[in-house]
Amino acid sequence: MKPKKTWECISRKQVFRHPRLQLTEDTVILPSGKEITYLREEPAKTHSVAVIAINTDGQILLQKEYSYPPNKTLWQLPGGSIELGEDIIDAAKRELAEESGFTADDCSVIGSYYLNNRRTDRKQFVVACNNLRRKTLPPDDEEFIESVWMDFAKIKHMVATGEIDNVTLLAALQLHDSFKNSSSR
Repeated sequence: MKPKKTWECISRKQVFRHPRLQLTEDTVILPSGKEITYLREEPAKTHSVAVIAINTDGQILLQKEYSYPPNKTLWQLPGGSIELGEDIIDAAKRELAEESGFTADDCSVIGSYYLNNRRTDRKQFVVACNNLRRKTLPPDDEEFIESVWMDFAKIKHMVATGEIDNVTLLAALQLHDSFKNSSSR
């Protein structure tokens, strides 16, 4: 008989509720049989998107925005939450329009990753968007974004020098690079 490898949740209680963050404490039984409490975000009802918008020159749209927790302006991709019941591609187009003034006619999901697998089951889907056209939607009140078109070689240099240090941007760029290289074979 194989040993049990998963954790078994035997109870869950909410310990914090805010519109942007809900925390629960699960009581779980580990594969060893030991019972522990584990703090995590509530199980995800929605996920998020990161958009790799590519213009006709092959440049990628990067954005600079102040991030309060590290008290630093970070490079990022357009993106945000997928609304409950919203399609991933529709969310990508909406977020792109809200944050950059563009939308796209050609979009595809190229991958996904967990945002913090130790504390949440939320995923971020990476969507590549081509054939861009102007479309503006009202931005979120908390967003003050500067958009810049960049060649992929410059972006790789920024990664190598540590100028890009946002984990979601790094992961999305890696997915894009892997997707681009595998589809060109």
